[in-house]
Amino acid sequence: MATTRTQITPTPLVAVLTLTFLGSLGTGAVTNGFSFIATEGLGYTRTMNLLLALVLGGAYIVGALASGPIVKRLSDRGNNATPRALLAVVLVVIGGVCFLPILTQRFAPALLELALWGLILVFSPMTGVLWPIVESYISGGRRDRALRSAVGKFNIVWSGALVAAFWGMAPLLEQRPFVILALLGVAHFLMCVLLRWFPRYPPRHLSSDHETVPAEYARLLTLFRVLLIASYIVLSALSPLLPIVESRMGVPVHWMTPIASAWLTSRVFVFVLLERWHGWHGRWSMPWIGLGMMLLGFASVMLSPMLTSGVGTVFLVAALAITGCGIAITYYGALYYAMAVGNAEVDAGGKHEAMIGMGYTLGPLCGLAGVGLSGNEDDAFRYWVIVLVSAAVIGSMLIGWRLLRKSRIREIPPAPSPH
Repeated sequence: MATTRTQITPTPLVAVLTLTFLGSLGTGAVTNGFSFIATEGLGYTRTMNLLLALVLGGAYIVGALASGPIVKRLSDRGNNATPRALLAVVLVVIGGVCFLPILTQRFAPALLELALWGLILVFSPMTGVLWPIVESYISGGRRDRALRSAVGKFNIVWSGALVAAFWGMAPLLEQRPFVILALLGVAHFLMCVLLRWFPRYPPRHLSSDHETVPAEYARLLTLFRVLLIASYIVLSALSPLLPIVESRMGVPVHWMTPIASAWLTSRVFVFVLLERWHGWHGRWSMPWIGLGMMLLGFASVMLSPMLTSGVGTVFLVAALAITGCGIAITYYGALYYAMAVGNAEVDAGGKHEAMIGMGYTLGPLCGLAGVGLSGNEDDAFRYWVIVLVSAAVIGSMLIGWRLLRKSRIREIPPAPSPH
């Protein structure tokens, strides 16, 4: 058993990336796209979508905080209680609960709304457990160039899967939104087959022989890490409101998710660009460019319904693309500097996952506050959301600057999670 736990042979990358792609389809459709399903399946408006997003974020925090202690306890117990076994259980639970809405619609339609909320309350914490473990299989047993290459491919695969999910949802969204969730259940069952290529325990993390890096890299990491949390505030406010924005603009249902995928697509392109072009390393302008693009893009998305339908749709796509570029810069910057300063592990502790969960909850809270301040006036609501989200993001940046003013950085946070 000791040999198994301390192995250093990395998990086959094809197996981990295939599992990542299938799992990220669920993240795309549920975490980032569930508001579209709720809007079409239940007729949810902005308030209910924001409440749904708030619950999703809160439940994710629970799962993220639990992942580390669960994995540690399993490692201590040995026998069949292994991280791989936990992955199998999580995948079966997620796959099973994805069938709940379509079965409820068929046999107990009066309970459909309850079934959807039950799905969120199970799916979200389960993914909070899932992804830290998957990340440990990606990084375990790899170092230096191999590690950077694996993490780069991991980013491109999961972000590309989200684009595929948004396009794949389009034909079913209007008439059969709950079939989308059932198909995700099938995908998660298929993921269990891939576990045969996973070792019982994630391979041991290797210490990398890092070359000397500039002193400001640690400071840039601190700033990017805070900005990463701010980006999830923007994202979690954007996701539940996007179907409402598109509906106001008269976008046909079958085009809603493809248009919404503009920010996901631009994120993939920026990931590839930043992996290939290294001229941005060490530049203090990058976090500010990311911040500016996020806020400019988000504000433009919220204001796009004020334009005529044709012009407004083009404006919306451009605004979403700008938002995606800003989010990609913050994510990849945080990832690169975490690796550059020697903390490339993606640990199963889940503390950073919980911080991202905080971003997931603050965004909807800003939206709900906007509802309360504006009443039913749409224009006032959009203005309030822009102001509140911008204030939350800028406040996060001020916290980052406060951290930078300290003479010591006591602890470098772990590498960022996907999605």
